Amino acid sequence: MRISIIVLVLILAGCKSPKKDFEFTFFKWNIHESYYLRFNSSDTFYCVDNYGFKEQTSFAILNKEEKERIQNMLDTITFPKNETYESQVDDGETNAFVLKNENQLKKLKIHGHNGPILFRLFGKSLDNIKNGHEFTKTNRKIDLEEINKMVVMKVPPTFVIDTLGLEK
Repeated sequence: MRISIIVLVLILAGCKSPKKDFEFTFFKWNIHESYYLRFNSSDTFYCVDNYGFKEQTSFAILNKEEKERIQNMLDTITFPKNETYESQVDDGETNAFVLKNENQLKKLKIHGHNGPILFRLFGKSLDNIKNGHEFTKTNRKIDLEEINKMVVMKVPPTFVIDTLGLEK
């Protein structure tokens, strides 16, 4: 009986809650900056700066508090059914959020001052974490396909560039 209890205690003590595998991407665009932030189950925080027709990937290491703050927000935040909130104004700021978790994909795009306030505050919090770090450049390529479906405007096939009669 004692052996059974000892084995049971060792098994329970050795069990850890399974690590959540997820991938979270945040996008911010305005007239002054444009970047993506990528965070997953590790403590590495990637930033892809694509302002001014460049694309530079860099990374920073989150401290325990920052990692827990982001993780707690992702665990508690509820993505709305509506995936897009846009104002009629063409300028302003766009924030987009994509969370891949197990077999789920949750998305939200906010342009202007519309959309859930909790997500706008989350975006500001991520921006503050980014601004508090010094990033190191890397050649690693980050897959941004899913979030780009939301934020990159595709050129319609009927779009024609007026060359002002300067044809060759």
